[in-house]
Amino acid sequence: MTKAHLTQLWQWLSVVCVFFLVASVVSLQGGSEFLGSLFGDKVGVDDNMPATGYFGAIVGGGLFVLSSSVFLLHARRHGDHWHARIPVVWLDGLDTATREGKIFQICVLVIFVLVPVAGVMCCMAEAESGDICEQDTRYFYEGSETMLLWAPVAKEGNQMRLRQAGTGAEPCLSGVELFPRSLTPLTFYGLPLAAGVIATMALISLFSRRKTGQSEGFPEVT
Repeated sequence: MTKAHLTQLWQWLSVVCVFFLVASVVSLQGGSEFLGSLFGDKVGVDDNMPATGYFGAIVGGGLFVLSSSVFLLHARRHGDHWHARIPVVWLDGLDTATREGKIFQICVLVIFVLVPVAGVMCCMAEAESGDICEQDTRYFYEGSETMLLWAPVAKEGNQMRLRQAGTGAEPCLSGVELFPRSLTPLTFYGLPLAAGVIATMALISLFSRRKTGQSEGFPEVT
């Protein structure tokens, strides 16, 4: 891919990732009614905040993996200085070597890297607070007693569901179904962890030294 391709990919993947995670966090903070009014939906989505956090961490983590991978490719292939290794979004022709150019690039990093990290962590914390129960049984596990890294397994072969914290021994009829035991930690913890590792590698690549001519080692196709 050319430099322009990587820049466009990073821009749109990051925008979708940030928008999704910000919407998830706003819902977790009780702003689902506000979001619903924006999109014409009057149905609240905050009746099961752990479920919102659960899927927010998984989907947001997956999007962050994709955007961070593109960022890493650009940082390794293009630019001789840290500010030039960050894809230039929105402002075509920006001189990143100027003071205002560097400030703009730092702001882009905050929005496209730090905001997703904070959003995923917030979603994970909320999901971990939820209670887990086995559907149509009386097997209940409080959020303080379990971790999604090693979630309880079904004792009677029914669905394991994540629901609002503090529901106690209420019938297990609500909540969202957890992925099978092996997939839950792989997706809920694995995707955010992979995204964090890739993003860290990309940030390190911004300041790493390269051999002469290496920054443009992948010629663009015209």
